[in-house]
Amino acid sequence: MKKILLSCIASLLCTLSIAQSANIDRENFRTSYVNLPSKPILDDSKRTYSINTGAITIPGFSKVKTGGTLDINYKFHGTKIGAVDIKKVKHEKKNKEGKVLSVSYTYTANVNYSSSATLSVNNAIDAQSYDKGYSESYSYTSGEFSTYKKAQDYYNNNRYSLRDKYKSDHKSQFLGAARGHLINTYGYDIESHNREFFWILASKKHPEFAKHQEAFQTLKSAFEKMQYNKPIDSLKIEVQPVIDYFNNLIPNYQGKKRKIRKVRYASYYNIAKIYYYLDEPEKVKEYAQKIIDNDYDKSDGKYFNKIADKLIEDFKINQTTSRHFEVVTEDLSNEEEDQNDVSTDIEVNQAYLITKDNDTTLVDIKTSDIGKIAYSLKTVEYDLNGKPYGTRVRKAKKCKELVFVDGDKYKNIKFKESSIKNGEVDAGQMILGGATDKLCKVLFESEKINLYIFNNKELVILPAGSEKGKSTMSTGYVFGFKKNLTKLAEGCKELQEKVANKEYKNNASDLITFCKELTNCVVE
Repeated sequence: MKKILLSCIASLLCTLSIAQSANIDRENFRTSYVNLPSKPILDDSKRTYSINTGAITIPGFSKVKTGGTLDINYKFHGTKIGAVDIKKVKHEKKNKEGKVLSVSYTYTANVNYSSSATLSVNNAIDAQSYDKGYSESYSYTSGEFSTYKKAQDYYNNNRYSLRDKYKSDHKSQFLGAARGHLINTYGYDIESHNREFFWILASKKHPEFAKHQEAFQTLKSAFEKMQYNKPIDSLKIEVQPVIDYFNNLIPNYQGKKRKIRKVRYASYYNIAKIYYYLDEPEKVKEYAQKIIDNDYDKSDGKYFNKIADKLIEDFKINQTTSRHFEVVTEDLSNEEEDQNDVSTDIEVNQAYLITKDNDTTLVDIKTSDIGKIAYSLKTVEYDLNGKPYGTRVRKAKKCKELVFVDGDKYKNIKFKESSIKNGEVDAGQMILGGATDKLCKVLFESEKINLYIFNNKELVILPAGSEKGKSTMSTGYVFGFKKNLTKLAEGCKELQEKVANKEYKNNASDLITFCKELTNCVVE
């Protein structure tokens, strides 16, 4: 009787020792396989694509210049600048009793930058085509400034550099999203990483610690040999003893105590994970149910069921039973481009073009051509498949206005430029040497005065009611700057005093400020 009692006590102490030391740690291992697409092109000889940008590739496909099974067109539509809002921020300084001792104000510039892009896909296999739109916006808030004018000046001086920053960020996001969509839908992405893990006993006091560690080393060594493009039959044989070990361990740990269930959970979890990467989803589901029934972490059981069901569906759609095969990705599009052809890797900006006949057309203009808008503008032309094939040149004299979706605006202004730029003007205009039609960027417009910039260098002032503008680089403005501004400010004594005190210089920032103050001035 005494021996039986001692045996029961020893067994109980052993069980308690095991339960108290059943700590498990994550131990990482390597995997390598091919992610299967949701809409595969099963005939590998037809896995070709043509696209208008070099920034997107599809693994498992051959890129061709034209006529790919997947004909893809990606367009970035530019970044739009919203209306700037200078906000007044109140600051109160209080004493310990909460009494306001002083009040001060600071100012911040607030503006929204928004971008959009479109991915168009035409699939020749099923004769289906579709578009995916992408959009992103960011509400920018500047630092705090002591005056309204300082906040406004900061924004005016940095609006374009800020736009370029967010444009770059948004373009990167859109391209990543478009590439991810194409890969998930059609591509064969190779997955190789060391982020997966097994649950392995971590306490040295646990009687199964050494065997758990040994089992993990065997698994780690086996999975290190896994290659996405090689069969895994030999790997299955190599890890079978470990699967047997975890299965044989389970009957030794019966009961409802949480730490006992944890040991069983580790075995079920590890076996389910092994079978998942051995491409045996039905067995994954078997052990997923055991995890749920064990009631240690049911969520993991549900997760294994979910990924096993997806793998079963992927195998069915792709007509395969393995994620391990050769993936061929190549570029066959390296043919010499015609000089007149538009680059297949272009960034376009959309704009509404209003002609002198008041016809309005939505056009695309390459970013590299925007800075060249002056006497003419080049718009991108597309074929019936939406592929860019060339450009169309439109003379400034036939254009009334050009409004970009990002907020920039150009207008046809007649004025005499200060100097003729080589190669930028028609022979007829050189002979005339007078005021001619030119597309100028709008800097400021009001009922009293307008300010434009030509070729990103030459400022042009056009008073309300005038048919011709005046270049501030002309000798009349350079040597008579104060005189000209004083005349424009006629009736605005305070503004004329600022001109007399040389508060304005012949630059874009000061002239924009002058135009705003003139517009707000009440004529005496």
